[in-house]
Amino acid sequence: MAIKFGAAGNPLNFFKSEFRKDRFGVLEWSHKLGLNAQERQMTYGARMKEEDAIRFGELAKKFEISLSIHGPYYVVLTSDKPHVVENSVKELIKTARLAKLMGATKVVFHTGFGKDYNKVIKGLKRVEKDKEDVVICPETMGKLSQLGSVDEVLTICENTESEPCIDFGHVHARTQGSLKDKENIRKILIEVEKRLGKESLKKLHCHFYPIEFTEKGEKVHRAVTEKNVFPRFEGYGELIKEFKMEPTLISESKNSQDLGALEMKKIMTKLDYGVLR
Repeated sequence: MAIKFGAAGNPLNFFKSEFRKDRFGVLEWSHKLGLNAQERQMTYGARMKEEDAIRFGELAKKFEISLSIHGPYYVVLTSDKPHVVENSVKELIKTARLAKLMGATKVVFHTGFGKDYNKVIKGLKRVEKDKEDVVICPETMGKLSQLGSVDEVLTICENTESEPCIDFGHVHARTQGSLKDKENIRKILIEVEKRLGKESLKKLHCHFYPIEFTEKGEKVHRAVTEKNVFPRFEGYGELIKEFKMEPTLISESKNSQDLGALEMKKIMTKLDYGVLR
């Protein structure tokens, strides 16, 4: 039983390391830190040569790093403009193909603005015809103007082949700080299991980090090294053990994704659960 701990993208500390000039070096660097996952950031476009994607995947396998990809920000399946939806579908398919080449199992994406999740469902059904065996993961979003509450994301997953990406920072911001209370995290896990099944909960893909918010929702990510920032991971860690989960935990701690991932691993080590090394 193993939890996957990783960083979103390349943290600042990576660029201070011996690997800083080697874009493939983040995999060995992560391995040396004791991390076993990484979310490759393609937020500004799935732009990677096929041979580079294959090499990246080979190195990930060598260093035992589980890969996922965060898709482009400009994917907007909720748009009223047909060409935007068309381009969004194409970009998700392109990202999924690169994911397949590098051995990444999941592509995370932002669902867009508004409240019409049927548009997302319709778009994803088009993507599913050409995505091979990569899982597309709609992410819970942090701003109230965005489509992406827990309920909306689970509804999308119920009606497609998708699995959720629960971004706990976003949920915390969207719900005006509700995840200070461990029991509110429990409610999310119960809902995922109830609606998508035990296996979806067990293998849940997550983003976790503290966040600052306003009445409109998400404002800015904060760093785990800061004081009095929330949500904190301890309560969720206890629930991971209680529910016997094996999630992928991706840290988006501001400029310190590696430190956030290591902090989560440290907490799970203290709980004596899910850590292999």
